[in-house]
Amino acid sequence: MDLTFRFTRNTLLYVFRIVLGCLISWGFLELLGTDRREWALISVIIVSEPDFINLRNNTISRVVNTLSGCAIGMVALLITGVSFTSMMVGITAAILISTSFPKYPGSWKLAPVTVVIVMAPSLIVHTALHTALITALVRAEEVLIGCVVAFLLGLLFDRLQRRRRV
Repeated sequence: MDLTFRFTRNTLLYVFRIVLGCLISWGFLELLGTDRREWALISVIIVSEPDFINLRNNTISRVVNTLSGCAIGMVALLITGVSFTSMMVGITAAILISTSFPKYPGSWKLAPVTVVIVMAPSLIVHTALHTALITALVRAEEVLIGCVVAFLLGLLFDRLQRRRRV
């Protein structure tokens, strides 16, 4: 195993792209008045890849799993209310749904994780159903904004690198 350590131009561009994506996501959510912004930053970091094809696949997977996990979590909240049991029902449903489709995007575990992300904050602080639903939507919004920012920056950098090669 080669443990050579070196910075390359591509490594530095990748770092720059992720940090820029975090700054853009944070600033955008601050403009929207969102109090918590960590899920956008986490999403920028998770979906970003040096290779654009991998970035695209990661973004699609994260978006599909976030939307399905959010929808499942919200349905569980509506059916069973804000409770630990509701979250367990949501996690179970997300696992069953995401593992039952042959063409479901990779990283299927993100769907049940999203259920936890959208439901746990309200469960921990014992909020009302209405507040729990808003919290779920805000958390999903943060994730989606981070994904979109990472994707658009990846697309921009990919186009710039292609032009440079010509």
